[in-house]
Amino acid sequence: MVIRYSRAPDLESVVKEIVACTGMSHIDLSRVVVLRSKGSKACRTLARVHGLPRVWQQSLGIKPSYAIEVISEQFDRLMQEEREKTLIHELLHIPNCFGGGFRHHGNWVDRGRVERVYNIFRARRLAS
Repeated sequence: MVIRYSRAPDLESVVKEIVACTGMSHIDLSRVVVLRSKGSKACRTLARVHGLPRVWQQSLGIKPSYAIEVISEQFDRLMQEEREKTLIHELLHIPNCFGGGFRHHGNWVDRGRVERVYNIFRARRLAS
């Protein structure tokens, strides 16, 4: 089966809200797209983030961009809280330089940091 991608404006609005509430000001939302994929064979993956490699940036003369892909078969089954935590997890992979690269799991992207950012997000969203 071929993987099909479609834009996810509902999730883009959640990402926009997360970025605004958590102070992730390094993320240029005009260069972040959220896509839903259907037909992936991935069983344990909920979402992933893709960066535009520097060679393509320079070849095409465009700025760094990121795509957050949510795997519909896994992601859409989640409760709202887990969806938001998954999106936060993927946003944490985007480095402060917003240059097309990634932060890796371990010392930056981990469950504890996701929980801390989620708690900030939830508190600020409830306050507004």
